[in-house]
Amino acid sequence: MRFRGFFLLYFVVRAFSTFKFCGATSVVLNLHLKYGFPPKPKWKIVASQYSRQIQHNFYSVFWEVIVMWCEVLFFLDRLDLDRRFRLLRRELDVRGVSEELRGWSFDSSPVEPPSRSALFGVSELAMRYCESMRDIYLKRVLNVKPPPTIKMARGIVLHAVNRESLSAVKRLLFSGDAKSGSELIEDLLPFTRDVVDRAISEAEKTLSAKVGEAEERQLRVEASAFYRFLIVQAAARVDQAISKYPHSDVDSIISVAVPPVIERKVDGSLIGLSRELSVDIYTPFNAIADLKTGEVREFHPYAATGYALAMEAEENIPVDFGFVIYVQIEPSRLVPSFRLRYFVIGDELRREFLELRDEAYEVVSVGKDPGRPLRCPDYCPYYGFCVRESLEASSYK
Repeated sequence: MRFRGFFLLYFVVRAFSTFKFCGATSVVLNLHLKYGFPPKPKWKIVASQYSRQIQHNFYSVFWEVIVMWCEVLFFLDRLDLDRRFRLLRRELDVRGVSEELRGWSFDSSPVEPPSRSALFGVSELAMRYCESMRDIYLKRVLNVKPPPTIKMARGIVLHAVNRESLSAVKRLLFSGDAKSGSELIEDLLPFTRDVVDRAISEAEKTLSAKVGEAEERQLRVEASAFYRFLIVQAAARVDQAISKYPHSDVDSIISVAVPPVIERKVDGSLIGLSRELSVDIYTPFNAIADLKTGEVREFHPYAATGYALAMEAEENIPVDFGFVIYVQIEPSRLVPSFRLRYFVIGDELRREFLELRDEAYEVVSVGKDPGRPLRCPDYCPYYGFCVRESLEASSYK
């Protein structure tokens, strides 16, 4: 039988299938959106005097910032998450979210943008490496692109692998070509190289640059390990679902074993964001998750906040929670580990994100260089450009 080593790992994963959920990618976990699981309730949450009470009674949870290390289970353990929601629900009931800071309040301050003539991407605003917003000036006014780095490429590659692995598992199960986890492994692992090739090509196209040979070798090792890991995890969960529900059809097995993630476009223009934000919708819960492949930064929750506001503006439904998943793949281990950071998308985060949007618009509209900040971190994408520019300016003096 092919891939005996992976079958051994597969059976080990089966034995430890109660591991905690540790992953999803740029995902909106939404309980009552229109994608069918669980069944859509008869009522629809709207911005009325009853909306907060309804939403809290139904599914609200306060996830204050929690940081924890998890040893790998990408696919969702719904019982574990449900316990977390039940334990923390009362906290959000006390804290709440102000109606004027909901995305559906796009026609009044502070959610209403200064203008809709300049629309920003969520990551463009959320990735606050530069405190003075000179990165916005360089990109939007001077049309300077940040030099590509392996960190940028890694993020694109692992996101692509994550997305394609999930699609491949669903596609194979729906086709009927795989009726068990072992068949999933047999059918999908041979495509590891193809998946990684496409992911690297996507990174090069996005960055408009060729990945160096040494960097490509490193990315291939990490991406291959990530893909194999995800397929083994999927196979274990599929067999667990089949064993538990032997008379279920394919749809039921997929809904239990595979995260019902639906990639969709969200129009964020109502709140001054891009018209085609890419958001992955995960239906059982009401939260936004963002996958990160680099170091932990305090500004990372801003991305989930921006997506939450855009979803609220377009769908008129509350999005209250977020979490950032930091994935690391060490070449010596080749098994991903995840660090999770949970938070409520409350008033403070919403105000701060909206202030960033307004400040960015001012930088673009005025067109004046805000200058380098007092603290210029070397991990900023524009760090090399600004340092080189500063050295060149000094040489002319």
